[in-house]
Amino acid sequence: LEDGMNINDLIPLKKVGGATGSSASSLASTQGGERILWTKSSSLVVGAGMVGHSFIELGSVQIESYETVTLRWKFDLTREEEDIYFSILKGICEDKRKQRSADACFRSRHVKGGGGGDVSGAFAVQNACTLVWSNEMSWFRPKTIKWTVEAVAIEWSD
Repeated sequence: LEDGMNINDLIPLKKVGGATGSSASSLASTQGGERILWTKSSSLVVGAGMVGHSFIELGSVQIESYETVTLRWKFDLTREEEDIYFSILKGICEDKRKQRSADACFRSRHVKGGGGGDVSGAFAVQNACTLVWSNEMSWFRPKTIKWTVEAVAIEWSD
């Protein structure tokens, strides 16, 4: 940021790159005690018997002393009758060994068609988290997932 600017002066960023269909924007909008720091969207195909993941980094954002950061997540499977297991892990977890031993916001939540929610503490390790979709229970069908996450600064008091 340039001198005299803060995160609230930023305007939405243009779409970011290519094959994954991912996009990111920095909104920094305020509404009802919440401030959306950024939004990221992408899609992912998880093959039959496979696990897919995406790393989410908090990045350089300004958090006030009276705020806490929450990760707001939402995803949909392309076919409503499909199901998948979903986890949010703290930190960057590149491989299965790290994923098994990582602290989790939650682990192996069974989701049919899609889901969403808010979770705090996701950025407690490395200012990052790992979203994990497990399709290990499917022997034949790959799953296509369209997801969106937001980092939201929420006012809190003692």
